[in-house]
Amino acid sequence: MKDNTSKRDGSSKIKVSFTGGKLTNYAGILPLYKFMNKLTVSHYFQTMLSIAEHHNTRFSVRQVLTGIILGIFSGQNRIAKIESFTHDPLVQQLVHLKKPLDKDTIIAKINKFGFKQTNQLMEINGKLSRRVHRKLRGKADILDIDSSVRTVYGHQQGAEKGFNPRKGKRSYHPLFAFLDSTRECVLSWLRPGDTHSCNNAVQFLKQAFALLPTGIEELLIRADSGFFDDKVMREIESHPGFTYLIKVKLKNLKSLLASQVWLEVPGMAGWSMTDFEYQAQNWQAPRHFYALRKVVAVITEGTLFPLTEYEYFCYVSNHDEDPLSLHHLYGDRGTSENWIEAVKNQMYAGSLLTHRFWSNEALWLLSILAYNLSLWMRILTDKKSWRQEPFTFRMWFIQVAGRVVRSGRRVSLNLYEAYYKKETWLGINAGIDRLEFG
Repeated sequence: MKDNTSKRDGSSKIKVSFTGGKLTNYAGILPLYKFMNKLTVSHYFQTMLSIAEHHNTRFSVRQVLTGIILGIFSGQNRIAKIESFTHDPLVQQLVHLKKPLDKDTIIAKINKFGFKQTNQLMEINGKLSRRVHRKLRGKADILDIDSSVRTVYGHQQGAEKGFNPRKGKRSYHPLFAFLDSTRECVLSWLRPGDTHSCNNAVQFLKQAFALLPTGIEELLIRADSGFFDDKVMREIESHPGFTYLIKVKLKNLKSLLASQVWLEVPGMAGWSMTDFEYQAQNWQAPRHFYALRKVVAVITEGTLFPLTEYEYFCYVSNHDEDPLSLHHLYGDRGTSENWIEAVKNQMYAGSLLTHRFWSNEALWLLSILAYNLSLWMRILTDKKSWRQEPFTFRMWFIQVAGRVVRSGRRVSLNLYEAYYKKETWLGINAGIDRLEFG
C-alpha cells in the first residue's frame, strides 16, 4: 500500500522567512509598564537612588532597572537572558532603548549599589505600597515574618554554609515580611547563609513597621519559633494596636506543658487545650502562653498504667483568642511559605547573581519589587487573576505574541484576534487606564 502521508502533510507548503517585522513575545509588559508609570516608579528611581551618573551615559540607571523588572516579570531568570530580552522591539519602545542592554552594562549599573542604595530600594518599595493601599483602605492586617534558604552555586560574597537543610551547600538566609491582605512583601533582607533566623530581627521589624501602609490600626505579627525572643516581643508590644502570635521554643517546654491543667476540646476527640502565664529566664515580665495537645499513642505493654503520648502545639501571644482559634490562625501562616516560593522560584530572587553581595541584594530587591508590582496591578484590576501564581499569570497575560506597528508618530500593538483570554486581558488593560493615584 502506497504511503501518501507526505502529500497530506501541510508543513511542506509552509515557507519560512525572517520578514515578520517587529514581533514581540511579551505583549503583556505594555499594561505592566503603564501600571508602573501610573505609580511613577521611574520617578522614584531617578529621585531616591543616590547613584551618580555622567551626563553622556548611554543607559540610565532607571532604564536598566526598568528593563530588569520587566525581564523578571516576563520570565528571565539570568542576567544574560535580560540582555536577550532587551532585543524585543516592545521592550526597546517602552524603555526608550536605542540598542539592547548588554550584560556588562547591566552588571556595571548594579555594581553601583551598596548598603545605602539597597535601603533606598526598600524605601521605594514602601512608598509604592502606600500609594496602592490608599485605594485599598485596609485598617486591620496580618504581617507574616519568616526566613528561608536560597542555595547558590558559586562563590558569591555572603553565600555561606549554615542553616541549610541541603548540607554542604553555600546559601543565603533571607528574611521576609509579607502583608496578608495583599500577599505583598513589605520588606526583605538578603543575609549570609550562616545567619541565625533571629539575628537583627528587632531592626528588621522596626524597618518593616516604618514601611507599612498608612491607615493600618490593628496588626497581628505571626512568626515561627526562630523569632521567639524577648526583644522581638517587646518591640511589638511598644506599638499600640500591634499584637503577636509566635511559636514557642523552650528547652523545658514539654515538662512545662505537662504540669498544666488541660481541658478537652469539644467535638475533637483526643485533643485538649490550656493557657497560662509564664515568665522565661531574663524576661522582664510574664507573658501568656496558649497550648494544645493531641493524643498520638497510648502505650499499655510493659507499664502498670496506660501511658499516653502527646504531640504539643504551643504559642505565646497577646492576641485575645482561645487556644484552638490561635492554633488555626497560626496554621494559616503556611500560605506565606507559598509566597516565599513564588518570590524565589517564580520571580527568580537569588537567581540573578553577581559576585558582589550588595549587587546581589539589589537584584534580590528588584525581584521583590517585580513580585509586588504584579500583585498590586492585579488586586486593583482583576481579583481573580490576583489569586493566581506569578508563573500562571505570566503564561497567559505576559507571554502573548503581538506585532509592534509604527505609523507616522503612532505606535500600535496588534495581538491575535481569537486569543482565548482576550476579554480578561483587555479588562485588566482598561482597568489600568482608569487608575489614578493621588
